[in-house]
Amino acid sequence: MAAQASITPPAVNPSITDGAAINIAGRQRMLSERMVKAYIQLCIDVDTQKAHAQLDGASALFKKQLGQLNDYAPNKKITQGLVAVQQQWDQLEGIVNDLPTTSKIPELIILGEELVARSHQVVLDIQRFSGSSSAVLVNISGRQRMLSQRMAKYYFAHLSGLRHNETVERFETTLGEFEKGLADLTKAPENSKEIAKALKKVDAQLRFSKSGFKHLDKGNYTPHVISRTTESMLKRMDNITQQYATLHDQLKSN
Repeated sequence: MAAQASITPPAVNPSITDGAAINIAGRQRMLSERMVKAYIQLCIDVDTQKAHAQLDGASALFKKQLGQLNDYAPNKKITQGLVAVQQQWDQLEGIVNDLPTTSKIPELIILGEELVARSHQVVLDIQRFSGSSSAVLVNISGRQRMLSQRMAKYYFAHLSGLRHNETVERFETTLGEFEKGLADLTKAPENSKEIAKALKKVDAQLRFSKSGFKHLDKGNYTPHVISRTTESMLKRMDNITQQYATLHDQLKSN
């Protein structure tokens, strides 16, 4: 009986719907960038108390959610994707849990972006498994959370000493992707009045905050403003993503 039990596949976690799984998997992308961003903040002494809390909290939540997704995994492809995420996380975890060192920032950025890529693949696999058009909205909205942290990461990386064109270009590309994602969500026909209103608030905040994003290449830094702005954008998009996840599950059950 013991041998037979050992080869029985684990049951799919019934407490996590497909919409919730896309939301959680998407949040893993954000946490990957958040850890790197907070690490860089600690290196350059920007809002260090908050950065410590963000780094510790993101690391703990990433590990917890990885366990939730492993319990949920409904097919072999998603399970294999999560194995790839775990392998990449094992490499990154050792650095983020060590004493922050500026010389480690370039390596950490590379490891973090690979972790984002592997986590994103899991999102796509769950999205395909779900087979619902509204799943795409959960994915896009969740990705906006990640982009808010990526913007801050490149901004702080430039401030830390990585002052070359590639850093500026990646910051500007991320800002453009955030704007496009917001535009795509705004025109989605599935939007409820509540979601549409929340998206307008994000757009208004982005328009107001863009002045602080300018002239990075000229060294006109406003790190504390960037820290507060991107944190607010993250919280707003996290709430909107949860609304999309709920909408997805409602539409799928009808």
